[in-house]
Amino acid sequence: MVFMNKLYLFGAAAVLATLVGCRGTPEPESEFQPGPLAPGESVETPIDERISDLLQEAKQQYDDGQYPSAFRMAEQAESLITENGFPDEDKALALTIQGYCLLQRGQIDDYYVETFGTQQGAITKFERALKINEIDFRAELGIALAKFRRHGDSVRKAEALSEGVIILESIREDTRRGFKQLDAPEGKALLQEALRKLNVFKTNREQLIALEYIFTDTTSVKKDKNGNGPKPAWLGTIQESDGTLAVEDMIWALEDAIDERKATDKDKTLIQDNAKAFIDSWQKVKEYWRMNGLRDLQNARDRFLSVRKNDMQKIEDEELDRMRYFWVDRDLTFVFQSMGAFFLDIGLEQARIKAISEGVTESRIEGRAREIYLDENFVSYEKTQSKRNYEASLDFTMSFVRAHRAFEMLRVNKRDQAESDDNNSNPFLVDLVSRYKAMMDELIQQERGARAYMILEAAATCIEPLFQINDTKRANAWANELQSLNPSNPIHHFVRATAYFQADDWETAKAEYEAFMQQSSITEDANRRSTARMRILQCEQNLNRKGNAGEDDAR
Repeated sequence: MVFMNKLYLFGAAAVLATLVGCRGTPEPESEFQPGPLAPGESVETPIDERISDLLQEAKQQYDDGQYPSAFRMAEQAESLITENGFPDEDKALALTIQGYCLLQRGQIDDYYVETFGTQQGAITKFERALKINEIDFRAELGIALAKFRRHGDSVRKAEALSEGVIILESIREDTRRGFKQLDAPEGKALLQEALRKLNVFKTNREQLIALEYIFTDTTSVKKDKNGNGPKPAWLGTIQESDGTLAVEDMIWALEDAIDERKATDKDKTLIQDNAKAFIDSWQKVKEYWRMNGLRDLQNARDRFLSVRKNDMQKIEDEELDRMRYFWVDRDLTFVFQSMGAFFLDIGLEQARIKAISEGVTESRIEGRAREIYLDENFVSYEKTQSKRNYEASLDFTMSFVRAHRAFEMLRVNKRDQAESDDNNSNPFLVDLVSRYKAMMDELIQQERGARAYMILEAAATCIEPLFQINDTKRANAWANELQSLNPSNPIHHFVRATAYFQADDWETAKAEYEAFMQQSSITEDANRRSTARMRILQCEQNLNRKGNAGEDDAR
């Protein structure tokens, strides 16, 4: 604003000089007025306006996806608020904006920057905002989102270690069987397979160690601005150097046995003991990350539930004429799905180890583990908890869809109520109304996409056997929701077909898959069309088998 005023002064002076040029040379401008940079003449924006402008622009930059610039503006606003003693509410907002920017950039925990030292991450920013205002809705929601995202990082670390544990269990089983048949070709083949897997494990181990944040928790220690600080503790029971030697010993013992050198019981015991030691060590590290992930997930769930309850209570107590913040139902859907997946992963791991003990080939481990898990005789705490959480996710999906549908109707009504004046004499108003309607139509279509995604997630939850819901009726109800949302999209046929296919209703499944094939796009629905073609053939085979069985029975 100040810059524009100065430009105006320069422009006015130039015009004045032109107008009076015919009357002779004017006196030097300096005799009439001071220079534009003279002390006391510049108009400085008041501090409160600067803070307000910075916060408003920071929010706009965030909405536009410009997170670094939004963060810097919110930092400047916080600095001005602190220096000038402005209200803490503004400071809480500045901290919250910073927190969301850091969350979008993946900087959840405090992090280290050279020359600046340890910097506050998203969670710390949100916690500082909550200290200022303990009922800050955005900050509470921000911590929940940050914890949910961080749980995903912990789960991925645990999964990487889980793959290593499965390989080691397989090596132990191959070695045990191979040494029993050491003089037979089958025994040698098993030992060769164990050696191949051991080399895979060795490579994977080296890569995980190189990442540095798998076997150590880098967030558990703080560094100063010079980068100095304690080294994070090693999480496993086998240290890095000892582990390297243990792997090499196992490789040498297997190579000796395969090359028909003298294989002793000591070699067999060495391989079994070292593999078991690695399994115990990796299980310990995996459990560390798994429990970290579970704590974050449970904390995110509790905070989302608290945000939901407080928002509904505030509307009721203050008799506010607004909709509740229903997007938290979507977040809770994802949280409960993740809780279900957490326990499902543990249950499947138990089933995989059981499959390995049965001696199935590597290519059959996953399929056999699935069969074991789905068997009614396979009972575990994790299996029960998984089903319970997937059921809860469906309840929140239903709540979200209902509220989202009501919200859409509000927007539709607002759009329809936006009318120009009767005689259309004001073209600016007509254009404004037209733009408003176009914007509302675009928002409605975008948000329908979000609702369709949630409905698809719910339908998949109803029909995926591992989730243990197995409810064809509910899957069809979600398919009807999809059809009403977008009748031209044939995805509802695919959902119904899959539900009937899982329920062994081959005839109805075939009809729905064929309807999907007729209405779907060859390019956009290529993957689903491939699945549909394969399952149509399976339905036909099952129907023919059923028909032949019926003929035999009649005879």
